[in-house]
Amino acid sequence: MSLFRNRQFFIAIISIVSILLYIPYFFNVPQVLTDVENWIIETVVIITTFAVWVGFITSTRREVVRIQRRRNGWFYAVIILGLSWAMVVIGLFISKTNVIFEFLQWAFVIPGDSTIYAILVFYLTSAGARAFRIDSLESALLTFGALVVLLKQAPLGELLVPWLGPTALYLQDQIAMAATRVFSVSLAVGAVILAIRLMLGQEMALIGLVRRVASAREEE
Repeated sequence: MSLFRNRQFFIAIISIVSILLYIPYFFNVPQVLTDVENWIIETVVIITTFAVWVGFITSTRREVVRIQRRRNGWFYAVIILGLSWAMVVIGLFISKTNVIFEFLQWAFVIPGDSTIYAILVFYLTSAGARAFRIDSLESALLTFGALVVLLKQAPLGELLVPWLGPTALYLQDQIAMAATRVFSVSLAVGAVILAIRLMLGQEMALIGLVRRVASAREEE
């Protein structure tokens, strides 16, 4: 069986890399281990950059096929490819301060991001409306706090109801901060548990080895 299809090989890599990253963070170690840690972090950044390029090239191939087959909305694929490659070429070979590059960024990228976030607001509002069904004391408190914070963000909220400002600040600085810390601690504990399970080989689906592990078991 190939080494790259061996489950223990990937578990060993994950365990070694995790230990080399965790130990310098919690303990005083020789400079050699610190250099290794920095090298691993820089390597991850480089791999991530190549992964972005792979995704960009894959997207380009998909849009080219869409244009060739004249699928529904193929004209938008032409616009996407033109703008994407124009920004890549100008940014790499000319300058990111070029007039055309800045025009594309301010005319297309930033308005597009704003549009996506504006669309998400309606989904969040819809989810909030479903969550704020007052059928218990907890849902009533949740609804009251959400309305106070939302009205405080509105331009006329504090003008119409003067006590909204101090109440909303109290909810944000005290109640919301306490809940946020609870979630942060829970996420940290969950991340540690997930890392341990990865090093023990219990979460191979996260690195795409489910099929390989299954086929290896079939071969055994």
